[in-house]
This record gives sequence, C-alpha cells and structure tokens, in this order.
Amino acid sequence: MSDKNQNLESEIATISQLEKERDEYLAGWKRALADYDNLKKDLSRERGEMRKAVAVEMLLGLLPLLNNFDQAARHRPYTEDQTAEAWITGALHIRTQLEDSLKEIGAEPFGSEGEKIDPLLHESVSTRKDKTRDDQIILEVVQRGWKIGERVIVPAKVVVNAI
Repeated sequence: MSDKNQNLESEIATISQLEKERDEYLAGWKRALADYDNLKKDLSRERGEMRKAVAVEMLLGLLPLLNNFDQAARHRPYTEDQTAEAWITGALHIRTQLEDSLKEIGAEPFGSEGEKIDPLLHESVSTRKDKTRDDQIILEVVQRGWKIGERVIVPAKVVVNAI
C-alpha cells in the first residue's frame, strides 16, 4: 500500500467522520427548531387560556353591578319630569356601555322569555302556571345568564311554566 492510497483512505475516513458529525448536528438543530415551534404553540395556548381566565374574573367581578342595573331598569319609574327622565336614561346608558365592554371580552348574555328551559343554561328559581304557554317554557328571566364562548359562567335564573 502506497502513501497515496493511505492518505486517500485517511481522507475518506475523515470525510466520513465529518459527514456523520454534520448529520448529528443537523438532526440536533432540527430537534431544537421543532422544540422551539412547540414552545411557541404552548405559550400561545397558555396566553389564550390566561386571557379567558382574566375575562371570566372580570365578568364575575362586574356581574353584580350589571345585575343591579338590570333590577333598577326593571323597576324604572316613569315620570313627566324631563330632568329625572334624562337622569334615568343616562344611568341606563351606563348599563349599555358596561354590557358592550363585557361583549368586547367575549362575554355574551343569554336567557329570554319564551325559550324552552335548558338545564345546562338555566336555573329554575320558581314555577308558575300559564295555560296559554307550553310546559317548561321560560315565563320570566329573573337574572340573565352569561357565557364566554361555549362555557357557561353564570346560568340564567328563570321562572318556568309548570302545567
């Protein structure tokens, strides 16, 4: 075996070793890139979950205020006094602004008269008999329900027809 053949074999072995190292580095880089992509997806999902959690907390914190506005609107006095009417209208406008703010974070009110009761959405707080309406129909919404997406945060409290 000549020196030339020996050098050639040595160079081939070196090239083979370098190719092996290259392949290992390339596989490592691909794994690191995949791990990074997975991390970005996980962080994005966690941010979305945190936004939803904050929205739920915000909704739960503001619902008592909104429920008080609803009760006040239900018992609204009607008067000839234009100043009092303007004040009442302004106060009810605040309720509308509050509802709009809650809708912006993804909260939606539900529950209305005439719907059939759904135990997943409604909580019956009372029953009444109205022979002109079908059985298990909502006759009155005592307190609206709220949900974010498909998740029910607060069920609607309703009065149900029980024939």
